[in-house]
Amino acid sequence: MHFYNFDKNIKTMKSAFIILTIFLLSFQQSISQTKEEAREILNTICSEAFHGRGYAMGGAQKTAQFIENRLKKLGLKKFDKSYFQKFKIHVNTLSGNNSVSINNKKLIPGVDYLFSASSDSLTGTFDLAIIDSSLISQPEKFKKFIHADFSDKVILIDTLGLLKRNFHDAYQMITEINTLKAKAVVAITRKKLIYSPSKIRKDFPLIILKQSSLPNKPKEIQIAVDSKYYSAFETQNIIAYIKGKTDTSIVFSAHYDHLGTMGRDVFFPGANDNGSGVASLLTLAKYFSKQKKPKYNIVFMFFSGEELGLQGSYYYSEHPVFPLKKIKFFINLDMVGSGDNGIKIVNGTVFKTEFDKLVTINNRNNYLPSIKIRGKAANSDHYFFFEKGVPTIFIYTLGKYKEYHNIFDTPERLPLSKFEGLMHLLIDFINDL
Repeated sequence: MHFYNFDKNIKTMKSAFIILTIFLLSFQQSISQTKEEAREILNTICSEAFHGRGYAMGGAQKTAQFIENRLKKLGLKKFDKSYFQKFKIHVNTLSGNNSVSINNKKLIPGVDYLFSASSDSLTGTFDLAIIDSSLISQPEKFKKFIHADFSDKVILIDTLGLLKRNFHDAYQMITEINTLKAKAVVAITRKKLIYSPSKIRKDFPLIILKQSSLPNKPKEIQIAVDSKYYSAFETQNIIAYIKGKTDTSIVFSAHYDHLGTMGRDVFFPGANDNGSGVASLLTLAKYFSKQKKPKYNIVFMFFSGEELGLQGSYYYSEHPVFPLKKIKFFINLDMVGSGDNGIKIVNGTVFKTEFDKLVTINNRNNYLPSIKIRGKAANSDHYFFFEKGVPTIFIYTLGKYKEYHNIFDTPERLPLSKFEGLMHLLIDFINDL
């Protein structure tokens, strides 16, 4: 006969409960601490010293070195002698002079106007020739008009009254072909100013001007812009990993490049896009580096060239250092700095089993307000891996934060409201694979 030792088992249960409580509290505290560290990371890589993480003034290179130092401190392994996978890109940069005045009124870069990143260099004072929407909306008249010679003038396109189709036709003729041979082109917009880097350089500057910043009766414009084109600019992906028990890998990715600078005085911080992804990967790397040996390799890929058209992830997909066929699952994080309304998962409809697993974990723990599903999209670094047959999802957060590709995407504005929840969700998901 077996006599049940009630007191002994109560003590054992209490001990187990205390150990579990301590573990859960320490886990919660570690994630909370890393939220503070994430803020520190954002404050660093989104600062003026990192020049918008672009290719002018060494911004992307400085960011790569920052990430490399973090990975070294965490003890993550290199895939070769270095964490860097180098490749070359085409890019036009604006790193010198940058000013625009109309009727002697100096405009504020990033607020009143943006130069297109494809702009050529130009300095001088020029007469403005205004092309209004009534002319552009009449194709026959406009075709005759574009044969005129505006070689000593700057064209200001009044496109506000145009239908989308007419605007596209006019914009293509004037800004892509520049049949009028103007010194520069100014396009007026009511929309938010949005900047993007360029792989090409046109033979004239293009200025996007806010309608509210246009003076009455514009007659004269002063322009100063310096551009430099690189046909083979060397940059790098950054790849590190934690060795697992098998040769199969789970991959986390995020791009670390951003828009860079527009002249000496304007830079684009890129807190949400994609400082948030960089901070997330470094947080996950720190967590997993302190755990016991995982079942699978856990790989962290920081891509360059995303803003130029997914250049870094494309290069890796063509030159993999971890075989693509050995990737069990791939999670790309891009713009994950909010989350008040949850997250959306691109490719969720394709990899429904994994999507459902994430939903189940979230329902059990209430990490995020919601997890929404989306189909395929070629909008971030997951794309070329998916095209190669790798099981891949792309996660971005949903919320009120709307700053995108402008000078206002700053760390102090970025809420990181569900940062801990997303980290918990991803850790639980990986541990459950």
